[in-house]
Amino acid sequence: MSDFLKPASAVALLALIVLAPPIQDILSEEASKFIDDNESAHDGLPTEWEGKQAICVHFPASSPHEEFSEGVTMIGADGSDLGVNKNLNRTGACVGGFEGYSNGLDFMMDSTRVVSGPLSVGYDVGQWGHFVHTIGGLNADTMTGDFNGAYWNLDHNGATSMVGIGDLVMSEGDVISWSVGTW
Repeated sequence: MSDFLKPASAVALLALIVLAPPIQDILSEEASKFIDDNESAHDGLPTEWEGKQAICVHFPASSPHEEFSEGVTMIGADGSDLGVNKNLNRTGACVGGFEGYSNGLDFMMDSTRVVSGPLSVGYDVGQWGHFVHTIGGLNADTMTGDFNGAYWNLDHNGATSMVGIGDLVMSEGDVISWSVGTW
C-alpha cells in the first residue's frame, strides 16, 4: 500500500502546485468583485462598473420585491446577472455598466428595461415635472404604516438630488439610486 501512496502523493502535490495560481486568482477575483470604498457612490457595486453609470433600486424591508429580496442583485447593461452583494444591509437591484447618458429620465427608463419587467417604472408628469410613483410594482402612494405618507426618493452620487429625474443631468460614472422615503 505504501508503494502506491508515494506516487499518488507526488501526483497530488504536483497537481496542487500547478492548480494553486488559478485557484488563488479565482479567490482573489471573488474577494474583489465589489468596490469597497464608502466615500464613493460606487461602493458595493461591481468593480467593472467603476467609472460607469449605474442605477440602484432599494426596496423597504416592509415591502420586499419578490425577485430581489436577498441582498442587492447586480445586473449588467446587457441584462447579465453579475451576482448578489449580500453585504449591503439592504435589498434590491442595481443595473450598471452604462456610458453616454446625459438625461436622468432616459437613463432610468433604458436601464430598468434591461431587466425586462421586474423594475418597471410608473410616473406622472405634472407642473413640477416627472413624478415617479411606482418602481418594480411598488407604488409608494399606496404604502401604509406608522407614517403619514411615502414617496420614491432619488439620490444622485450618494446625495439627495436637488432636481427631479426629468431634469437630472448625468455625467460619466454617475450613480442614481431610488429608495422609499416617508413623512
